[in-house]
Amino acid sequence: MTKKQFKYDFLRGLGSAIIELQTSDNPKKFSDIILYGCLHNTTYDMQCEGDRSWYLYYATKLAGVKETIEAAVIQKYFCVTEDIWLFDQLTAILYHYASNGSELAYAALYQQYENMLKELSPQKRKHNGTYPRRDMFDWLCVWLTSLDGWSAFTRIVRDISEILLPQDKDRFFSEWFYDNSKSKFGKKRVDDYLRKQEGQSEIICVYYEKAKAWDKHMYSDDRPIPTLEQVLAEANGREFRGRGLAMRFARNASSEELGKLLQAAMDESDMQVKVELLWPFRRIDNFKFPEKFLMQLCESENEKLRDIAFEIMGQSPSPKTREFALSLIRSGEDVENGLSLLAKNIRPEDEVLFYEAVKTFPVHRSEWAWHSAFTAARDGIKVMRGKPRTDILEYLYRHQLCGSCREWIVRLMHKKKVLPENILQECRYDSNSDVRAFSERIIKSRKKLV
Repeated sequence: MTKKQFKYDFLRGLGSAIIELQTSDNPKKFSDIILYGCLHNTTYDMQCEGDRSWYLYYATKLAGVKETIEAAVIQKYFCVTEDIWLFDQLTAILYHYASNGSELAYAALYQQYENMLKELSPQKRKHNGTYPRRDMFDWLCVWLTSLDGWSAFTRIVRDISEILLPQDKDRFFSEWFYDNSKSKFGKKRVDDYLRKQEGQSEIICVYYEKAKAWDKHMYSDDRPIPTLEQVLAEANGREFRGRGLAMRFARNASSEELGKLLQAAMDESDMQVKVELLWPFRRIDNFKFPEKFLMQLCESENEKLRDIAFEIMGQSPSPKTREFALSLIRSGEDVENGLSLLAKNIRPEDEVLFYEAVKTFPVHRSEWAWHSAFTAARDGIKVMRGKPRTDILEYLYRHQLCGSCREWIVRLMHKKKVLPENILQECRYDSNSDVRAFSERIIKSRKKLV
């Protein structure tokens, strides 16, 4: 594997890069690429696919550059001020170093913890209403409980209660840390501890009150179902203003009420309000939508209206919408939406067209169209009967930037009985932990059949 090929696979998180490090006579030649991957967030969507810390740490071991990269990661760690996802990746890498015996990494994590405790209380809200350093602190606390378990949890709760909550209890109570701790240690153990401490420690009373309020918010929804009049009043042209209300209304609406909501959307002249009112219909099955109206929306100059129209059209496939999708692809007029619509109307003879169209999309982190096209291709192959006639799924696997989507491609390859042994072995070392776990289960099941 050349360095260019290695970089292509490594920055996508493919297991093929790890196998190359395992088998190479000179794995150190890839150390600059590994260093870049550690010091930059190359994950397409960390919120969905998780961080790549195990993958990156394992690569440093195989390349024989653990100490060099550890020093670089620690240096970078104390320089990141607002990039939450990069901070999480660096924290997670240091977690793997520390959990494997590195005193340097362990000390760096707790030094960062002490620094941030002192820093946070006077911190001002950012202009966009966010607190990046507070969110970074939340991630750090989560990783510390993974590293040191229950003792880290009790220390963090006490420190937050004593130092941060008196400054601003709403701002510094971390729902993510609290929920993650319940997941790690069990809800009963966490609640029993907080209940007991509440009676013994005044400083933890506020923390426990916030925890109970969060649980009540999460596990109960006594909000009244909105009326159509309330939906129309809220959808006033401000983006997302009435969208949530419209969705709650639609989930509980009769066919007659949905018809009234649709009519209001059709009569609306403000394009943004029309978007808000049409939004729920993207996920409503078995509702007869006027096809002529949808076709008009597909020609709108408003991109959001066009996208909604294609999504709604996909809910009720028909010969007319299929021909419309094919015309969009063949003419090149709107290949992205054409593929998305054709995925709901696909026939076996469309596979080659699908494959050729998907390959025209440049795959780049700053672009979105390729992701939509890849998703449409995956959805189309999923509903087709039998095995794919082309290697479209392997193409999606090799070129996919999103590790979360790669998992569903691998699962689909297995379901369609086109998951080859070499890809299955690569998946054992994928950056996505769910891909790794899935591949191990399939390997075990295959061995039982031999």
